[in-house]
Amino acid sequence: MGVSAIPQSLGLIYALLAFPVIAGLWYKRMMTRPIVFLFLFISAGLGFLLFSPMVPYQIQQAITGGGPGPGSPLPLVIVLVAIFMVLTFVAGRIFCGQLCPIGALQELIYTDPKHKTNAAQKRVIMAFRFIWFVLILVAGILFSVAVLRIFGIKEFFYLDLNAPFFSVFVILIAISLFFYRPFCRFFCPFGVLLSLAAAKSQYKIRRTDACTRCGACERACPAAEAGAGDAKMECYLCGRCIRACPTEGALMYSRENTETEKEDHHE
Repeated sequence: MGVSAIPQSLGLIYALLAFPVIAGLWYKRMMTRPIVFLFLFISAGLGFLLFSPMVPYQIQQAITGGGPGPGSPLPLVIVLVAIFMVLTFVAGRIFCGQLCPIGALQELIYTDPKHKTNAAQKRVIMAFRFIWFVLILVAGILFSVAVLRIFGIKEFFYLDLNAPFFSVFVILIAISLFFYRPFCRFFCPFGVLLSLAAAKSQYKIRRTDACTRCGACERACPAAEAGAGDAKMECYLCGRCIRACPTEGALMYSRENTETEKEDHHE
């Protein structure tokens, strides 16, 4: 039984309203771990209750021209993508970090980092995802094939245990126990677009002149994005770097590059 358009829109309204709230909490240094988990639980819950805000799935549906199951017309999807790309350009990957049900569920399941990819692996992962994104576009536009359907996203959040692809997403979720956000970092088409916007985001977690370069943040970051020279394309604003930092005020969610960052970029 499909989910109606009205509950779907409620999920998207939640995401649009929560986005500036979360950005403000980060800016005011009030985004504590309990608050992060609160948003994660709400977002994951909306995924199961409303199947929204599920923008990656809606992008796939729009590319293939719709089909069975919840989706949105292409013009609406384009508007949504544009809005969230602008918001990400301003405030970073808040949607991926705390508002997308798929990302929220993976974040909740992932334990404290015991494995962190290095910079070389990060580049390989990003290259794979861009290739996968092209594959999704070609398969959807030219052949009307919904590549993302093989992950059973809709079946999982609908709790359709008998669906043929249900177990695929279950396996990805299980991998999330040990590897940070496998779907987001390898397969999400929306994540590709938002990573481009995040690379130039105005507000992001930055080092200040209080940084002692101890490396604690880099060791804590599960996406290998805590380095001074990293663009934060894959920063999901999980807050692990800030919690791991032993120096008060050395990492802050801010707009301007600090003197420490400027010096590191010139080295």
